[in-house]
Amino acid sequence: MRFKNRVVLVTGAASGMGRALCELMGAAGAALALVDRNENGLKSLEHFLLQRGVRCASAVADVRSRTQVRAAVEHLVNRVGPVDILFASAGICGLSGVDDLKVEKLEEIVQVNFLGVVYAIEAVLPAMLRRKTGHLVGISSLAAFRGLPFESAYCASKAALASYLGSIRPPLRRRGIIVTTIFPGFVETPLLADLVATGGNHAFRGAVDVGVAARKIVAAVARRRRVCFFPLMTACLTRAAQLLPPRAYDLVMTRLAARIQLPY
Repeated sequence: MRFKNRVVLVTGAASGMGRALCELMGAAGAALALVDRNENGLKSLEHFLLQRGVRCASAVADVRSRTQVRAAVEHLVNRVGPVDILFASAGICGLSGVDDLKVEKLEEIVQVNFLGVVYAIEAVLPAMLRRKTGHLVGISSLAAFRGLPFESAYCASKAALASYLGSIRPPLRRRGIIVTTIFPGFVETPLLADLVATGGNHAFRGAVDVGVAARKIVAAVARRRRVCFFPLMTACLTRAAQLLPPRAYDLVMTRLAARIQLPY
């Protein structure tokens, strides 16, 4: 009942984690504002939701564009009402090694994973501040805690996002707005499928089903939690890795990259 008639905006809505969150929130009675650059995927999701009686509207936008994000949010607010909850779930990744830093890809990853979230927050936050209520949910990653040599751009983008959300959380909470940072491990989404295709079938075993991941995120939001880590074992190992001295961590990463034949 916590989400019934709430207006929920989801970026990256057309596939993966974003779509799973939309389906769950729609089933919980929320009205959905859908944003994605994939027009066909967005139309498919909107049709799926409307058939199930979910009030929703969609807008095609690339989260790398501040102008497009603001225009999309303005359009959706006019269609379904002011946003109560933002799920900033649009994200991309890519593998790289030191022989080719793939700087253009790095820029795209940072634009989507970090700045895209900031643009979405900027678009919905003023109305939340006026109403003194709202909930911002950002999808970071367990990779934010310590760099993986073969995912340098992704790790950097998620670390930046985690730091940013942690910085705005205390002052916003005093003004009635909750900020939740999600730290998932590997999740079975098209994003992970692209990585597997690049890095080999042995690179990402133990991934969490996207439906399970979405339910964990929704449960954390319902409880107004500040942070959410999953799966538990990967989260514990990741946090423990923070305690390793740099020499030991470098050795572990070198062996890992060699074992799964990723660029390093």
